[in-house]
Amino acid sequence: MIDPKHALRHGDAKAQVIGRRAFLHFAVSGAAVLAAPLFCGNGLAWGARRQAPLSDASASPAGAVCPDGDPASFTPVTAQRGGMFLLFSDVHFDPFADPAKVSVLAAAPASAWRGILSDAAVCSPYGQDSNDALFQSFLDDMARRAPRPDFLLFPGDLLCHDFWTTYPRLTGDVTPEGLLAFIAKTAEYVLTEVTRRFPDAPLYLALGNNDSFEGDYRIAPKSPYLSATAPLVARLALKDPAARVPFLDSYPHDGCYTVPLPGPGGGRLMVLNNIFWTKRSGREAAGRRVLEFLDNELRQAERRGEKVWLMAHVPPGDNSKASAAKYVKKGKDVFDPMLTEAWNDAQAGLIVKYAATIKASFAGHVHRDEFRLMRPRNGDLPVAAMRLGPSISPVTGNNPGYQVYSYDRETLELLDMTTHYLDIAAASPAWATEYQYSQTYGRGLRSATDWQEMYQGLVACPTRGQAFAQGFDLRSAHIDEVNGRTFRIFWDALSLSVDTL
Repeated sequence: MIDPKHALRHGDAKAQVIGRRAFLHFAVSGAAVLAAPLFCGNGLAWGARRQAPLSDASASPAGAVCPDGDPASFTPVTAQRGGMFLLFSDVHFDPFADPAKVSVLAAAPASAWRGILSDAAVCSPYGQDSNDALFQSFLDDMARRAPRPDFLLFPGDLLCHDFWTTYPRLTGDVTPEGLLAFIAKTAEYVLTEVTRRFPDAPLYLALGNNDSFEGDYRIAPKSPYLSATAPLVARLALKDPAARVPFLDSYPHDGCYTVPLPGPGGGRLMVLNNIFWTKRSGREAAGRRVLEFLDNELRQAERRGEKVWLMAHVPPGDNSKASAAKYVKKGKDVFDPMLTEAWNDAQAGLIVKYAATIKASFAGHVHRDEFRLMRPRNGDLPVAAMRLGPSISPVTGNNPGYQVYSYDRETLELLDMTTHYLDIAAASPAWATEYQYSQTYGRGLRSATDWQEMYQGLVACPTRGQAFAQGFDLRSAHIDEVNGRTFRIFWDALSLSVDTL
């Protein structure tokens, strides 16, 4: 066992050599040193830094050619191999949207909530979480457009913000038992309504930072939230009995689990609770256990030749919104990671290390339509890509949105993606297609070459850069985030270079 105090001194020295601007650098805390033996081989440590930012955000030449990629990157080899799944994130369902109904909801079983909430007619405005009208509207549109998905992915944040203080304030019930019961009813209602639209498709979900009994970012190992929601997820969301056993064996402890993906590909979905890795968690021992879980599962999958999909709530990399806001205010590009830098190091390092095994990765949390490309420090092409789903909740000024993906059922490679959104500022809000990836960017999601060319095309091709800026917050007229001044900050955050030191 490495002495954390001794190792921390070495980490501090190494951090000085690499420099403060390193995105994910080696051992800046005891957490990184404790994690190091799990993702280092032959004395190598993983580190990653953002690529150098553009010198001029308006460098795209007028009339630039926008070359397309190989149609094979978004076309299934055969119709039978072409699968479809749905991804939605950050629902932040708000059972307190109508304060007059909260006591009635608290007294009723979750099975009665639909009738109690059914008269909600107007969707949540910008700055608020998802009320039932928005929730039902989103589910109805998703079921209409894609009624028979192979499965659904939900990278977390089922509960609304300030759940733990709003419940006692509106009900007068200050007991832990009352709060936990209301949390469980909320989770049951959300899961029931999703699975009512998709009775045959499994729903796989990760924990978000608001999904806890203890408070925002404060979930504890063996949390009451985990014990209360585990049977609900197993019964309502997981259709395959074979998936329920491993889920119930691991989820109640740390919120992590692995399940076989349906279909002929022989794939496995690994879901990790990386809320323990966030700055506000402070649960270092729990974070280490999650890393041990992930590294062990990936190592076994590699040994068996399995294909893996990975899902967590918080992505590695810069918080592009926060960095851009600071740049506008202070004129300085200050890196602001969403996880502690040490755990960023661990997550990015493992994804790159097992890039041949991990066929796709997903996260949420950012409430925006983003992605991350990860490449070895000296590599020409990215070896891993992570898709970040937009949110249903418009609490941060974005329009609500969800995504429909096509993929190869045998290779488990992603092919294409379409984002649908609701312009809640419109006179008569209606769900519409924001964009289809292959049509907008001229290529698909299967090939590393296409990932890189899409990324570079955001700079080289003005129309594609504009499409990214427009789709980032799903055409929200409420905010203006990606513009001529901030584009380079957002573009820079999309690509990570992962070092071996």
